[in-house]
This record gives sequence, C-alpha cells and structure tokens, in this order.
Amino acid sequence: MIEEHKQGALSRKRRLWLGLFVLLLVGTIFVVQLPAASANAFSFLTDGFASVFSGAPERVDASRILSPGAESGEADMILGADKKVTIRRGETEMYATSRAGERVSELLQREGISVEAPELVRVEIMGDEVLLEIAANFTFYETVQEPTEYETVYTTDYTLPKGEMKVVQPGQDGVCDVTYEIIYADGAFVSRQAVAQENDTAVVEIVSTGTMVRDAREGDTIDQVVFLDDGSGYLLLKSGDSLHFTHTMEVKCTAYTTGYDGVGTITYTGTTVHTGVVAVDKSVIPLGSRMFITTKSGDFTYGMAHAEDTGVFGKVVDLYMNTYNECIQFGRRSSILYFLDP
Repeated sequence: MIEEHKQGALSRKRRLWLGLFVLLLVGTIFVVQLPAASANAFSFLTDGFASVFSGAPERVDASRILSPGAESGEADMILGADKKVTIRRGETEMYATSRAGERVSELLQREGISVEAPELVRVEIMGDEVLLEIAANFTFYETVQEPTEYETVYTTDYTLPKGEMKVVQPGQDGVCDVTYEIIYADGAFVSRQAVAQENDTAVVEIVSTGTMVRDAREGDTIDQVVFLDDGSGYLLLKSGDSLHFTHTMEVKCTAYTTGYDGVGTITYTGTTVHTGVVAVDKSVIPLGSRMFITTKSGDFTYGMAHAEDTGVFGKVVDLYMNTYNECIQFGRRSSILYFLDP
C-alpha cells in the first residue's frame, strides 16, 4: 500500500516535469518563429499575447541620435511621459509609449533595439507624438530662427543739396526663419546648407543722397520735370543732377552774336558777352534773373542763362551764340524759361 502511494507520487512528479519541458519547448519554437526586435531580444507567450523583452542591448551612442537644431550628443533628449512613439526602420514600424524621465536611448534599449554603425536615429517631435527613424542615409530639413542684420538702401532725393545725406527710415536688426537641408550618407555627415529664408523682421535702413545743384553742367538736358502745387518744381536732369525752379514762362526765343546789327561785346549790365548771356525786356524779366532754357518741343536745350542784356520787347528772349551760323540755324522758336533760385 505504501509502495503504491510512492509510485503514484513519482508518476505525478514525472508528469509535472514533462509538462514544464513541453512548455519550454513550445516557448522555444515560438521564439524561433517570431521576428526578433534585436539580436539580444527574446519572446514568449503570456496569456496568449506575444511579449518582447530586451536581453541587454548596448545603449545607443548619443552621438548617433540626430535631432533638428541639436549639436552632436545633445539629441539624446528626455522625451517626457506618455509620448506616443513610432520607431521606424526601413519598412518596419514599432510603437511604444515613453516613460517619465526617459531618454531616447533608454527607450530604444527598453524596446530591445540596438543601433549599429553606420545607422543613425533621427528624432522628430510633433506635439505628443515622436518619430524615431533608424537608417544610415538621411536627407531632412530643419527650420531655425536666426538673427539678421538690417540692410542699408541708398536712394536719391532731388530736393536735397547734392552730396547731403538724410536717413529716411532707420534700420533695425531682426530675426528670420532659416530652413537648412541636412544630408547624411552611410552614417556620416555630408552637408548642411540653407535653402530658404522667410519671415525676416529686420527693418531696412533707407538713406537718401541729395542731387540738387545750383547750376547745371554744360550740355546737360532735362529728363523729367516735377511740378509742385504752387507752380514751382524741380528739373531732373539726365546727368542725375536736379535744379529747383520757382516758376516758368513761355516765350519766343531768338539768337544774336557780336559783329552783326551793331552788337558789341559789352552787355547792358557791363559784362562781356558769352554763351549763357541773354537779352530781355527788363520790364518783363528782371535783369539778373537765372534761368534754364529749352525749346517747347524739347529739340534744343540752351541750358543755363543769365539776363544781362537788353534790346528786345515783350515776352521775347535773345540768346547769345558764338557764331552767326548758329543764330541762323536756331531762328525763332517757342521756348520755356525755368526761373532758378537767385
């Protein structure tokens, strides 16, 4: 009776060991069939679910973790608790949830993922979601805010004396969003270059340089006339200079020279005749007046003129010329007088 009891107990013990052996055998077969998360990971069934546990993979080298704007070794950041993490390696994706105080390298280690050269881990954080992409080749973009210095733009101001400068708009430094293209190949850094710049808040400095002169250069002509409401204005000359005039007058212009019709070399005001001297009716145009004269059609420009002689009547101006032939060619033409500042 005692012997039968011993044999029964031994039989139950053998059955227990046999059951454990079968369970281990099934677990081993399942491990072989499941794709491993890393070379150091192993798997087994718990309540019908496959679980993956890390053996002891080495922690990911922080210098192999890339994050926009981070220097080498700084990208092994603390993710914070309850971030939804997608781990992508080629066509395969895994999912995990980060823990409080957990770094990128620690999460990968916990998930049994080893990163070996030339592989890199690129970190992209999007709110409460994190993408960890494992690859050897990367081309990605990052946008960072950088300081910018203001630029100075120079313009001309025909109302300012020539050479005088005036700050129309003060400049101010700012910031802008610069987008960089970053390329890694075979785990090695290749290049980082700016490809776009947007939202620059710097204020451009605008400096005006004056062009207004007292006398036009010989041979200079009018490019544009700017009239003000009071009848005054500015002559913008082709040389880039400008002249201020107080008013205008339409007249008939003729021409004269010395040696004809009794014309001598001394003017009514006692000056010697020369190009630029004109004869006027002093009751219409005061002697000493400074003018810029051009024909109404614009086909002839006499230029700078001074009322120093007389001998005409009404709205007529006689232009001194050096030769009789020039006078004949000019004849009599409708012209405009621009009266300049005294």
